[in-house]
Amino acid sequence: MSRFQRLAVLAAALGLTLTVGGEVRAAAPAEASVAFQQGMTAYKSGDMTSAVKDWTKAADQGHVGAAWLLGNLYEKGKVVPQSDAQAFKYYKIAAEGGQPEAATRLGLIYREGNPDIELDKNYKEAVRWFEVGALAPRADAQFYLGQMHRNGWGVPVDKSEGLRWYFLSAKKRFPPAFLELARIHFDGDGVDVNREDAWGFLMLAQRYGDDAIKQQAEEMYDKYEPRMKAGEKSKGSRFAEAWVESSSDGPGN
Repeated sequence: MSRFQRLAVLAAALGLTLTVGGEVRAAAPAEASVAFQQGMTAYKSGDMTSAVKDWTKAADQGHVGAAWLLGNLYEKGKVVPQSDAQAFKYYKIAAEGGQPEAATRLGLIYREGNPDIELDKNYKEAVRWFEVGALAPRADAQFYLGQMHRNGWGVPVDKSEGLRWYFLSAKKRFPPAFLELARIHFDGDGVDVNREDAWGFLMLAQRYGDDAIKQQAEEMYDKYEPRMKAGEKSKGSRFAEAWVESSSDGPGN
């Protein structure tokens, strides 16, 4: 079993998520790798106190995998007390080492700010880290980057660039991207109104979304259905099916 596979197994056991893009890119000092492996051994023996201690030693020396794990643990309050400050610290170490999921989460923290850790909103930093995740490529980071461009947060307003990132996210079947593309095409927000495509995007949101997304899609159906003309729904359905057939990237989160 490779180091990445072992890390993935550990993440799953802790109720976390690790993507293929999460492979460590930056080499850590040898002693950091040793500490990380000691933490793995302690974890397997059920000694989580020692595991966290060893992972902390590894992460503080720049071990990306250990930092990513600790960021998740502190954010969720698993094994360790919940701490936004510690989560931010370790996500930043992991993101600076090239971990795309950590970079995406770091982007969200910068976008929203966190008064509890005295962190102001910083859209430029958010864009920077979303770009790391988007180029990995992560569907959620691509969606967030699309939002930044279309709203002019940290970058000049560029609806075309934002739309491009939304489409890349949607190709990976990221449900929020389908909802936003539906709204854009119904309202003609930077594009020509296209009710057929918009209806198809709503169908895709319902197909791939969770309960919350499906509820939003239902509300949009109620709002926009009166605008639909004869034959447009069936064309929208065909559009959605063609999208499914052409989109082979999978969820891509």
